[in-house]
Amino acid sequence: MKKSGIKTVIIMLVIVGVLIGLYGFISARDSSESQGAAMETEAQKELTAVQKLISEAPYKDYPATPVQVVKYYNEITACFYNETYSDEQLMSLARLSRSLFDEELKATQGDVDYLIALKADIQTFKKGNITIFQSTVSPSTDVEYFTHDGHECAKLYCTYTLKSGSVFQGTREVYILRKDAEDHWRIFGFDIVTDEDVNG
Repeated sequence: MKKSGIKTVIIMLVIVGVLIGLYGFISARDSSESQGAAMETEAQKELTAVQKLISEAPYKDYPATPVQVVKYYNEITACFYNETYSDEQLMSLARLSRSLFDEELKATQGDVDYLIALKADIQTFKKGNITIFQSTVSPSTDVEYFTHDGHECAKLYCTYTLKSGSVFQGTREVYILRKDAEDHWRIFGFDIVTDEDVNG
C-alpha cells in the first residue's frame, strides 16, 4: 500500500472517530437534558396541593376578575379542609387567604383571631369527616356590578358540595367584592344564602 493510501485510511479513521465521539457527546447531552426535564416534571407531580399553592403564590398575578378571586379563594379553602399540612403551611395558606380580603374585612378580625377561628372550623370539619367535594362559582355573565359608597362592587354566588362519608350536602354562599385603590377586587364580605334569602 502506498503512503498516500495509508494517509487516506488514517484520515478516514480519525474522521470516523471524531464523528462517533461527537454523536456520543450529543446523545449524552440530550439524554441528560431529557432526564432533567423528566425529573422536574416528576417533582411537580409530587407536590401536594398545599405545596403547589404556596410555591406558586409569589409568582402568581393577582386574579383579574371577581370570579377568579373567588375561585382562587376556593382553592385555598379546599386545602384548609381537604389536605394535610404543617402548622407553618397552614399559616402560609391563612396569609394567602387574607391577602384576598378587603382591608375593612380584615380589620374586623386580626391575624391571630382569624387563625384561631380557622383552626376551630378545620377541627369541626375533621371531626365530622367533612371535605369540600366541589365548588362552583357563578359565571362571569351572572356577576352583578354596582356602586356602594363610591366604591365599585361585585356580587356573585358560589355553591359548595360538602361530603361526609357517603353523604353529600349542598350549601350556597353570596360574595361581595370591592375594588381597592390598585383596581384589585377584594372580598368585602360573604354569607350563607338561606331559603328565605332566595324566596324573599
